[in-house]
Amino acid sequence: MKTTTMVAAVAAILFTTPLLAQENDSTSTTKYEVEYQDSPSYRDFRISFGGGYAYRLGKIEKTGDPAIDDLNKQLRNGFNIDADAQYFFKESWGLGLNANYCSSSTSGNNITLPDMDQTVSSYEETQGMLFVGPSFAGRNEFPKFLLVSSVAVGPLFYTDNITVNGVTGKGTKTTLGVNAGIAGEYKLNDRTGLGLKLSYTVGSINSMNFEGQNIESEETVSISNLMATVFLSFRSW
Repeated sequence: MKTTTMVAAVAAILFTTPLLAQENDSTSTTKYEVEYQDSPSYRDFRISFGGGYAYRLGKIEKTGDPAIDDLNKQLRNGFNIDADAQYFFKESWGLGLNANYCSSSTSGNNITLPDMDQTVSSYEETQGMLFVGPSFAGRNEFPKFLLVSSVAVGPLFYTDNITVNGVTGKGTKTTLGVNAGIAGEYKLNDRTGLGLKLSYTVGSINSMNFEGQNIESEETVSISNLMATVFLSFRSW
């Protein structure tokens, strides 16, 4: 009777051990899978390109001559071209590159320029500001909309083309620029969007190289712009 009881006990142990081991293994596997589950991987590209209105920031020089002051006011309003390329390797942020160009023009006839004793029959001037720099980008996504913000730092290239009585001269200067913007777009489909971007580029100069000569300014000149851009975007996700 003792032998039979012992055999029965051993049989019971041998029978239940695999079940307990299987249960423990199943529990351990579940815990392992939950604990070591891989996080989502993001490799999302986005590019956008557009154009719009540029408003020159900074004060307008007052000369006391209505004709000259009007020339300066015309340089306040211009156009811009803007492009973004971004790579999001996280759900809400990534890195990229921003480039934007702003230009404004002015012209007048029969005006007397400062520091000149004679009247010029024609005067034309076109100023351009080109910014290019790496950016830090953030995104916030909705079913039909996408919000993208960015901050960039890089060189700001300034050009000033002046034509007086048919004779043209060019001034140039490079300085440090900072660009920041926020864009909202409507998803036209799974890969394309149409939207509006509000941004600004900040920079200033106090001199420029004009036809080989360094021209100093008595005051710091703002070459900053506020921009409103309509754009088309393309996404990889």
